[in-house]
Amino acid sequence: MKKKVVLFFTALLVVLGLASVHTQKADAASWGAKKVFTTPKRTRGTWYYKEDGKVKKFKITAHTVNGVKLYKVLSDKEFDKWEDKLEKADEKSGYKLSDKVGESKLQVYTFKYRGVTGFNANGWLTGAGDGFYYVPVKRTVKGKKVNALRVGEGAGNYFSYYAYKKASLAK
Repeated sequence: MKKKVVLFFTALLVVLGLASVHTQKADAASWGAKKVFTTPKRTRGTWYYKEDGKVKKFKITAHTVNGVKLYKVLSDKEFDKWEDKLEKADEKSGYKLSDKVGESKLQVYTFKYRGVTGFNANGWLTGAGDGFYYVPVKRTVKGKKVNALRVGEGAGNYFSYYAYKKASLAK
Protein backbone atom coordinates (compact mmCIF):
# COMPACT_ATOMS: atom_id res chain seq x y z
CA MET A 1 0.00 0.00 0.00
CA LYS A 2 2.79 2.40 0.98
CA LYS A 3 4.62 1.76 -2.32
CA LYS A 4 1.47 2.58 -4.32
CA VAL A 5 1.04 5.94 -2.57
CA VAL A 6 4.69 6.87 -3.13
CA LEU A 7 4.46 5.79 -6.79
CA PHE A 8 1.24 7.77 -7.29
CA PHE A 9 2.74 10.99 -5.88
CA THR A 10 5.96 10.53 -7.86
CA ALA A 11 3.97 10.14 -11.08
CA LEU A 12 1.85 13.18 -10.19
CA LEU A 13 4.96 15.34 -9.64
CA VAL A 14 6.45 14.23 -12.98
CA VAL A 15 3.22 15.09 -14.84
CA LEU A 16 2.97 18.50 -13.16
CA GLY A 17 6.63 19.22 -13.91
CA LEU A 18 6.21 18.39 -17.59
CA ALA A 19 3.05 20.49 -17.83
CA SER A 20 4.79 23.57 -16.41
CA VAL A 21 7.75 23.28 -18.82
CA HIS A 22 5.39 23.13 -21.81
CA THR A 23 3.44 26.20 -20.63
CA GLN A 24 6.55 28.39 -20.42
CA LYS A 25 7.62 27.63 -24.00
CA ALA A 26 4.19 28.39 -25.45
CA ASP A 27 4.10 31.89 -23.93
CA ALA A 28 7.49 32.91 -25.34
CA ALA A 29 6.80 32.26 -29.04
CA SER A 30 4.47 35.22 -29.74
CA TRP A 31 5.46 37.13 -32.91
CA GLY A 32 8.76 35.27 -33.19
CA ALA A 33 9.97 36.00 -29.64
CA LYS A 34 11.78 32.84 -28.59
CA LYS A 35 14.78 33.50 -26.39
CA VAL A 36 14.21 35.39 -23.15
CA PHE A 37 16.91 37.98 -22.45
CA THR A 38 18.64 38.08 -19.05
CA THR A 39 19.74 41.52 -17.91
CA PRO A 40 23.21 42.06 -16.40
CA LYS A 41 22.97 41.74 -12.60
CA ARG A 42 24.34 45.23 -11.94
CA THR A 43 21.43 46.78 -13.89
CA ARG A 44 18.69 45.12 -11.82
CA GLY A 45 16.64 46.79 -9.13
CA THR A 46 14.43 49.81 -8.61
CA TRP A 47 16.05 52.96 -9.96
CA TYR A 48 15.22 56.62 -9.31
CA TYR A 49 15.94 59.61 -11.55
CA LYS A 50 14.91 63.24 -11.82
CA GLU A 51 12.90 64.55 -14.76
CA ASP A 52 11.17 67.91 -15.02
CA GLY A 53 11.84 68.58 -11.35
CA LYS A 54 10.17 65.35 -10.20
CA VAL A 55 11.76 62.11 -8.98
CA LYS A 56 10.54 59.16 -11.03
CA LYS A 57 11.30 55.46 -10.83
CA PHE A 58 11.52 52.31 -12.95
CA LYS A 59 12.32 48.70 -12.24
CA ILE A 60 14.61 46.25 -14.01
CA THR A 61 14.38 42.54 -13.17
CA ALA A 62 16.22 39.58 -14.66
CA HIS A 63 13.80 39.46 -17.61
CA THR A 64 11.76 42.71 -17.60
CA VAL A 65 11.91 46.49 -17.67
CA ASN A 66 8.89 48.01 -15.91
CA GLY A 67 7.06 44.70 -16.27
CA VAL A 68 7.60 44.40 -20.04
CA LYS A 69 9.20 41.08 -21.01
CA LEU A 70 12.63 41.17 -22.70
CA TYR A 71 13.63 38.93 -25.62
CA LYS A 72 16.87 38.56 -27.56
CA VAL A 73 16.90 40.28 -30.94
CA LEU A 74 16.12 37.94 -33.82
CA SER A 75 18.59 37.17 -36.59
CA ASP A 76 18.21 39.42 -39.67
CA LYS A 77 16.46 36.68 -41.64
CA GLU A 78 13.98 35.89 -38.84
CA PHE A 79 13.43 39.58 -38.14
CA ASP A 80 12.53 40.29 -41.77
CA LYS A 81 10.09 37.36 -41.82
CA TRP A 82 8.27 38.42 -38.65
CA GLU A 83 8.35 42.12 -39.51
CA ASP A 84 6.63 41.39 -42.86
CA LYS A 85 3.96 39.33 -41.06
CA LEU A 86 3.42 42.09 -38.51
CA GLU A 87 3.16 44.80 -41.19
CA LYS A 88 0.47 42.84 -43.06
CA ALA A 89 -1.48 42.03 -39.91
CA ASP A 90 -1.08 45.61 -38.67
CA GLU A 91 -2.55 47.02 -41.88
CA LYS A 92 -5.58 44.74 -41.49
CA SER A 93 -6.07 45.87 -37.87
CA GLY A 94 -6.10 49.55 -38.75
CA TYR A 95 -2.50 50.03 -37.56
CA LYS A 96 -3.24 49.18 -33.93
CA LEU A 97 -1.52 45.81 -33.72
CA SER A 98 2.12 46.93 -33.90
CA ASP A 99 1.65 49.26 -30.91
CA LYS A 100 0.12 46.41 -28.92
CA VAL A 101 2.95 44.03 -29.86
CA GLY A 102 5.58 46.69 -29.11
CA GLU A 103 4.14 47.36 -25.65
CA SER A 104 4.00 43.69 -24.70
CA LYS A 105 7.64 42.79 -25.33
CA LEU A 106 10.96 44.45 -26.08
CA GLN A 107 13.86 43.30 -28.24
CA VAL A 108 17.20 43.52 -26.46
CA TYR A 109 20.90 43.19 -27.14
CA THR A 110 24.02 43.78 -25.08
CA PHE A 111 26.72 46.32 -25.89
CA LYS A 112 29.86 47.75 -24.30
CA TYR A 113 30.08 51.31 -23.04
CA ARG A 114 33.57 52.28 -21.86
CA GLY A 115 34.33 48.61 -21.30
CA VAL A 116 31.17 47.90 -19.24
CA THR A 117 28.39 45.63 -20.48
CA GLY A 118 24.97 47.22 -20.72
CA PHE A 119 21.86 46.54 -22.75
CA ASN A 120 19.59 48.27 -25.25
CA ALA A 121 15.82 47.66 -25.15
CA ASN A 122 13.46 48.84 -27.87
CA GLY A 123 10.06 47.94 -29.30
CA TRP A 124 9.63 44.41 -30.62
CA LEU A 125 10.06 44.28 -34.43
CA THR A 126 10.38 48.07 -34.64
CA GLY A 127 13.31 48.05 -37.00
CA ALA A 128 14.41 51.45 -35.70
CA GLY A 129 17.34 50.28 -33.58
CA ASP A 130 16.97 52.96 -30.95
CA GLY A 131 15.16 52.65 -27.62
CA PHE A 132 16.81 52.94 -24.20
CA TYR A 133 20.36 52.04 -23.23
CA TYR A 134 21.16 50.94 -19.66
CA VAL A 135 24.74 50.77 -18.36
CA PRO A 136 25.89 50.39 -14.74
CA VAL A 137 28.42 53.06 -13.74
CA LYS A 138 29.98 54.64 -10.65
CA ARG A 139 29.16 58.28 -9.87
CA THR A 140 30.41 60.65 -7.22
CA VAL A 141 27.51 62.18 -5.29
CA LYS A 142 28.20 64.47 -2.32
CA GLY A 143 31.79 63.24 -2.22
CA LYS A 144 30.94 59.52 -2.18
CA LYS A 145 31.16 56.98 -5.00
CA VAL A 146 27.78 55.30 -5.57
CA ASN A 147 26.36 52.81 -8.02
CA ALA A 148 24.33 54.43 -10.75
CA LEU A 149 22.75 53.55 -14.06
CA ARG A 150 23.54 55.62 -17.13
CA VAL A 151 20.45 55.81 -19.30
CA GLY A 152 20.78 56.84 -22.91
CA GLU A 153 18.28 56.86 -25.74
CA GLY A 154 17.94 57.24 -29.46
CA ALA A 155 19.86 55.66 -32.29
CA GLY A 156 23.23 56.67 -30.81
CA ASN A 157 22.99 56.05 -27.05
CA TYR A 158 22.61 59.76 -26.40
CA PHE A 159 22.83 60.56 -22.68
CA SER A 160 19.45 61.11 -21.04
CA TYR A 161 20.00 60.85 -17.26
CA TYR A 162 21.61 58.95 -14.39
CA ALA A 163 19.44 56.78 -12.16
CA TYR A 164 20.21 55.76 -8.57
CA LYS A 165 19.13 53.04 -6.12
CA LYS A 166 17.90 55.67 -3.63
CA ALA A 167 15.41 58.43 -4.42
CA SER A 168 17.43 60.84 -2.25
CA LEU A 169 20.40 60.51 -4.62
CA ALA A 170 18.29 61.46 -7.63
CA LYS A 171 17.38 64.85 -6.11
